[in-house]
Parts: sequence; C-alpha cells; structure tokens
Amino acid sequence: MKTFFGLCSLLSAALFGVSVLYGLQGVPNHMLWGLGASIFAASLHCLVFAIFTGSGKDTRLLVEDLSLNKEYVKRTKAFKKEVFPPALYAIFFLLILTTLGGAASKAGAVWVSWVHGLWATFTIFYNLKTYWLEYRAIGINSEILKDLNFKAGQVVNQLKSETTEFTPGSEPQKVADLEWGTHVYAFGRFLGFLSWNTWLVYLYFRFIMGDLRTPIWPFVVMSGVLWGGGWFLRTRYQEFKLNYQS
Repeated sequence: MKTFFGLCSLLSAALFGVSVLYGLQGVPNHMLWGLGASIFAASLHCLVFAIFTGSGKDTRLLVEDLSLNKEYVKRTKAFKKEVFPPALYAIFFLLILTTLGGAASKAGAVWVSWVHGLWATFTIFYNLKTYWLEYRAIGINSEILKDLNFKAGQVVNQLKSETTEFTPGSEPQKVADLEWGTHVYAFGRFLGFLSWNTWLVYLYFRFIMGDLRTPIWPFVVMSGVLWGGGWFLRTRYQEFKLNYQS
C-alpha cells in the first residue's frame, strides 16, 4: 500500500504540474486538467481516511480478541490525529482553488487570475507536503501491522500448543491480512467512488460553466475504466468486505 500510494502521489503531482503549465500558457483545456487533478487529489486523501480507519478497526479487534498489548491501538490512533486534519485541510483548499478557477474564467479580471494563481501555488505545495506526511505514516503503520501480525501468530500458536500436540517454537502463522486484502478491497471501493466523481467535472463544465461543446465520451470511458477496475477488485477480495465494514 505504501508503494501504491507513493505512485499515486507522483501521478497527482504530475497532474498538478500539467494543469499549472496549461494555465500559464492559457491553454483552453486548463480547467479540465485542473478539475481532474483536484478531484484525483481529493480522492487520494479520502483513500488515506479509508486506510487508517480500516486498519485501526482491525487492530483494535485483534488486540481485544487475543489480549495483546494495547499500545498497538494507541499508535494507530496517533496516526489518525497526525494525518486526518492536514488531509481535510488539503481537500478544503482544493475546493477553494477550483471555485477561484471558475471565477477567474468567468470574471476575466486580472486580479482574480492573480489570486487564483497564488492560491494554486499554496494549495499545490500544501497537498504535496501532505502527501509526504501520509506516505510516511502509511509506511510506519505498515510496519506496526506486520509486527502485530507476528505477535498475534505467536499467541495463536501458543494456544494451539496448550491444547494439541502442536510443536512449540515453530514459525508463527499469519493471523490476519491487515496490510493487503482489506486495503485492496478498500481500493476497489475507492475506484468506484472516483468513477462517480469523474462526472462532477463534466457537470461543472456543461451546466455551471455553460460549455455545451464539452464532449461526453472521455468521461464515459474514464468512468467505465475506473468502475470496472473497482468492481474487479471488490469481487476478487470479497472475503475482506466484513473486515472493511467492521
């Protein structure tokens, strides 16, 4: 998950870069790229919410069931306090940025364009900084989950050795797939969420900006690809649905 998030962060940074370049050059598609980059960035922050919410619940349940060290739960909660506020602020700043972009396009005043440009600089910097914070937190949290899995495996093996002829000292088994399966299922839901958000760009251009020439087929293709990928992952990892919802 850490690697995946890092790659998505790089892609988001590239989308920001393209939208800024088009804005400076006055390319008509600047707004389309800007809205797409903003929606992708906001959705990526939402994925972080899902990651830490899901892993936090899994950690709490596993600690309670096996009477493990409650410090694991405290450490995962600490990441929520560290990551969630900046992620929420980043999304809020993106909403302001897209609103200013629409105002600059309609008003045509130079000062509005300058405000939009300055706010874009701040917002992109804040989002990139938040990406790094989230990337670091996901990496450390992954190590905590691996250690928790190992400890849980030791406890389960010890319980088996007390009631069966299981040989003590063998390799501890993996108890819960906290790092992969649940998160892949969550990512499938994230892709479905992103597929619907794709239409916000189309609706913005067609009905708010009044650009009736906006073609619909790119949005159909993008939404279909995202929804199809999300459906495949949700179906493939259906057994982790209860872990995600618990």
